[in-house]
Amino acid sequence: MGTMPNLRNTGLASSFLCFAFLPVFFLPGSAVDASGQPAVVHHDLSVRLHPQTRSLEGVDALAVRPGREPSISLVLSPAATVQKVSAGGKDLPFTFEGGALRIVLSPDPAGSGELSLTVAYRASFRDRVPEDPVDNGDPGYGVRGTIQEKGTFLGEEAGWYPDLPGSRATFHVLVEGPAGYESVTAGRRIRRETSGGITRSEWETRGALAGISLSAGPYRVREKRDGEIPLYTYFYPETGALSEPYLLAVARFLDLYRDLLGPYPFEKFAVVENFFPTGYGFPSYTLLGSTVVRLPFIVETSLGHEVAHSWFGNGVRVDYAHGNWSEGLTAYVADYLYRERSSAEEGKEYRLKLLRDYSTLVHPGTDFPLASFAGRDSPASQAVGYGKAAMVFHMARRLAGDDAFWKGLRDVVREKMFREATWGDFARAFGRESGFDFAPFFRQWVERGGAPVITLSGVTAERKGEGWRISGRVVQEEPCFDLRLPMRLVTEEGEIDTVLNVSGEATPFSLPAGATPRTLLLDPEVDLFRRLDPSEIPPTVNAIRGSTDLLVVAARGFPDDIRESSNLLLAGLGKEQTAILREEETPPSRLAGHDVLFLGIPKGNGYLPSLPEELSLSPTRFAIGGKRFDSRGDSLFVVLPHPAGGGRVTALFLPFSPEAASLAARKIPHYGKYSYLAFSEGKNRAKGTWPPLSSPAIHEFPGGNPSPQGIPGDAKELPRVRKWGGEPSSPQWGAGSSGPGGRSPSRPPA
Repeated sequence: MGTMPNLRNTGLASSFLCFAFLPVFFLPGSAVDASGQPAVVHHDLSVRLHPQTRSLEGVDALAVRPGREPSISLVLSPAATVQKVSAGGKDLPFTFEGGALRIVLSPDPAGSGELSLTVAYRASFRDRVPEDPVDNGDPGYGVRGTIQEKGTFLGEEAGWYPDLPGSRATFHVLVEGPAGYESVTAGRRIRRETSGGITRSEWETRGALAGISLSAGPYRVREKRDGEIPLYTYFYPETGALSEPYLLAVARFLDLYRDLLGPYPFEKFAVVENFFPTGYGFPSYTLLGSTVVRLPFIVETSLGHEVAHSWFGNGVRVDYAHGNWSEGLTAYVADYLYRERSSAEEGKEYRLKLLRDYSTLVHPGTDFPLASFAGRDSPASQAVGYGKAAMVFHMARRLAGDDAFWKGLRDVVREKMFREATWGDFARAFGRESGFDFAPFFRQWVERGGAPVITLSGVTAERKGEGWRISGRVVQEEPCFDLRLPMRLVTEEGEIDTVLNVSGEATPFSLPAGATPRTLLLDPEVDLFRRLDPSEIPPTVNAIRGSTDLLVVAARGFPDDIRESSNLLLAGLGKEQTAILREEETPPSRLAGHDVLFLGIPKGNGYLPSLPEELSLSPTRFAIGGKRFDSRGDSLFVVLPHPAGGGRVTALFLPFSPEAASLAARKIPHYGKYSYLAFSEGKNRAKGTWPPLSSPAIHEFPGGNPSPQGIPGDAKELPRVRKWGGEPSSPQWGAGSSGPGGRSPSRPPA
């Protein structure tokens, strides 16, 4: 979910709209730039929707500041028919071809430098809406514009009104449709009525926007007020019972973000239900697919993400020339923050998930810097643009300290609202509030691709009098990063935390301990963005999704009808182009060096690894986590280590009917962090993740009890003892809890 960069024809199928209000006045240069390029400064737009014919009639009265040329070219949908162009009551000559409306202008007799043009047109919008959707890199499934009786979606990129790319304009919009066919767009709703068999709504923006979208359908409209801000739901009748929970949740999220970030920047907030899958955030409203709206957890999670976009993405805009910071920051102050506020362990689990997603989905040869991220078009780009970016803000928060971090965000909101911001603006804000120079930090994490790969090497424990001396090195793979690396020594008496300043290929350390050492851990709370070692990543669904060398093998005797239904799974995993091999033609020796997905249980030996104790399989039943499944509606998806090793994985899909295969196939891609999933009639009944077996970032000392504290939820809590303070015993050690880097995030002000 997120916001779309408008008019950035990046080819990124899932880029999200990022339009926003400007103040009432026009910013200098916003209407026409110094090169004399023309711009639209106002749209007075009237549209009548005809859902039965999937078309609209439109009249747009545009205020235009012309450039130096005696003509102007507007963009309109190629499917439109332009009926008339006029100015001052006189028709103007024009041509319209391929979506380009070229108009010959008449000189402005008053010499005011602004012209009034009126364009009358018709257009049909018929983008195909998915009837049987599976997981896709594009959350809108390629739909830019469609008008139907069950609903209308007209994205700004659909060209549903004439415009000049790059313009920022104010809007007055009147939308008409059949009685009961309600519409919503950006801005303040100034009128809503039904008469003469027609439902009308009228909208007005206070300031200039880069563009607007429109949604409509046979909605039931509910509303309440949050102070001066009207809140709306535009839901289908069968979803009406959810309106009150959504309105209450929006009010809670607005209160949260006003406290954290400052005043809400828009005149309303509406939650609009869409008739096909979407998760879009627009200025002053969000558009959520019907399936999403009905999920019980959305009001506590994803809805807040969309509300947060009112400040970041739709309020403070993204300068895409320097990278899209908005999705990562919004994920951090929403999805992540909710988990952190629930418990420290949940926050740690979320950070670990981000690292596992990145390490599994983003291969070193296809990685890219955050400065190049515009919007997600694949799970890998999401792992960078959302996950890595969120971790960068987490590391910045630890470096600045909690107070300086939240004050810095409020500074950016105050200074950049309705203007474009870059990563550099956040660096300056955090630096100003903390007194720490953030420029090198952001250069390293934003302008460079990749992530550090770190291991412990040569760790020894030497008895020194009544205590111990722990020595060793932290080794990095090239290219090396400069890091403030948290470390934890677990002793018989408790835990000791500190920070090591790491640079170059090898950084030595030496530290004292007053009790027998048991375990040394790098980054024990998962506060550092890094590429995990394969041994730290349990086999998961994402390992199959991110595989670049996958073989799909149908087991001997796997029914053809179930195999056909299993194609939905391949599509959902983004592997629809992968050929399905037959077990009879694929000996185990051919599978070495490949990730493998089996459809059904292979009959031969050597195909599957030893199964965990929690899992048992047969062609007609399976048991997992103490639960037994043997009905036609049951199915299993499990990911295991490859029997040949090498960091590869083997997955198994075992549905007991075509219907079970189809229902589970739609769900499995959404459970990327899990190792096993069991479904009954399409509902998840069991899920879990195998624990990682080892880590090069953990050293167990001989004679000590194994301490898997680097793995969330495993080890019992030990008593905390002092952090190392004062001057470190080695020049490579940081200052522990002193200085801006030593503070752990606490809960933000509420």
